Amino acid sequence: MRKIILFSSFYLMSFLGQAQISITMADMPSANDTIRYSIVQSSTGMNYKATGANMTWDFTKLKSNSQGLYEYKNSSATPYIFNFGTGAIGVKIADSLGSGQISFKQLYNFYKKSSTKWEAVGLGFQLGAIPLPQAGKHTNTDEIYQFPLNFQDRDSATFALKIPITVVILNVGNYYQNGNRINTVDGWGKISTPYQSNIECIRVKSVITETDSLAIAITGQTPINFAFPNNRIEYKWLSKTEKIPVLEVSGTEIGGTFTPTTVRYRDNFVAGSNVVAPVATFTANKVATVTGDIVTFTNTSTNSPTSYLWTITPSTFKYSGSTNNKSKNPQVSFSAAGLYTVKLTANNSGGNGVETKTNYISINNNATIENLNLNKPLAYPNPAKNNLTIEIPDLLNQNVKLLVFDMDGKNIENMQFQNEGNDIQLNTSKLANGRYNAVIIINQAVYFTPFNINK
Repeated sequence: MRKIILFSSFYLMSFLGQAQISITMADMPSANDTIRYSIVQSSTGMNYKATGANMTWDFTKLKSNSQGLYEYKNSSATPYIFNFGTGAIGVKIADSLGSGQISFKQLYNFYKKSSTKWEAVGLGFQLGAIPLPQAGKHTNTDEIYQFPLNFQDRDSATFALKIPITVVILNVGNYYQNGNRINTVDGWGKISTPYQSNIECIRVKSVITETDSLAIAITGQTPINFAFPNNRIEYKWLSKTEKIPVLEVSGTEIGGTFTPTTVRYRDNFVAGSNVVAPVATFTANKVATVTGDIVTFTNTSTNSPTSYLWTITPSTFKYSGSTNNKSKNPQVSFSAAGLYTVKLTANNSGGNGVETKTNYISINNNATIENLNLNKPLAYPNPAKNNLTIEIPDLLNQNVKLLVFDMDGKNIENMQFQNEGNDIQLNTSKLANGRYNAVIIINQAVYFTPFNINK
């Protein structure tokens, strides 16, 4: 009998030593946390779908080529204090996103945590063409995690966001985000990455169905009114020690095949003998402003660069404050309205690193949306009858998504294809007389052009 009791006690202790963890509010980030991660561009051969109880996930062969920081700030320390006060945690997700006519700058997500959930409560950004902060709270918050998180938990929640887009005191439109999230804690065990081995974790699978839309109407100008889906699957391995996912993977699944689009893992700063050439990175104190204002670029390159070279296009700018194109942190004033691309080359004896931010700086003569007409595609004949030609630079062999909307914002056409020529041919024979918007998405660039049908 004693042997049975001892054996049972040993078995129970062994089981408890391997039991799954539970994630709570205490395991989420707080204001002033700064947490580094590495970004993986290609992860061919990795199986992110495998899961279950008492798993051993081995992702030690992941290769990163860049790093980033999650810098969690009290909302009072962000450009959007008037929208969120001091009760939220903000984290910048991008300096710049997208290009073409529609681009976003200074993107922040805002979160709150409580004993029952970690939730997204709002979003802040600057529309590239309007040099003013735009921000809004969720009318229905996105409950990213519901606590406590345990193996085999399953929850679902809807979310909705509306951000009024304003110029001075005039509301000119709205940005919307609507969708739902289904979370399943589908695995537990230990995960190994290049950062660390055998971290106890649970795995959360999130299926997200989301639609983002933009509606802008200015007197005397053609309305912009379109929406596009942002559906995705997210896999996150959560631990009791790292605050952010040990590994987070986002992508799409078609016919049972998962294709990752974003792969990040928790990491330490990578430097020294493993990385010799500089990694060029930079930020700007403002990415949307008016002519004559001074923009200061802050060089955040790593691996000890010894020299720098800045290239800004177009050339309607000048350096200020005794700085030039070889300064570490140049100051620049722009003399003409438009979108400016900024390129930094950082050099040392081990080589060079380059970062290019396309259409990064938006300059306007005043706070209007005139810049939305920059990079406008050429559409002809306009009015059209049976066929419309749309010309955009560098279209050859590009994957194109083409959407057509009527003036009420109804999606009339939705097509995806690889373009084989230097223009897009749109069959308009079935469209009724009236006004329409064509929206073209190529990689992260978004273009739009209005056109008329008159038969």
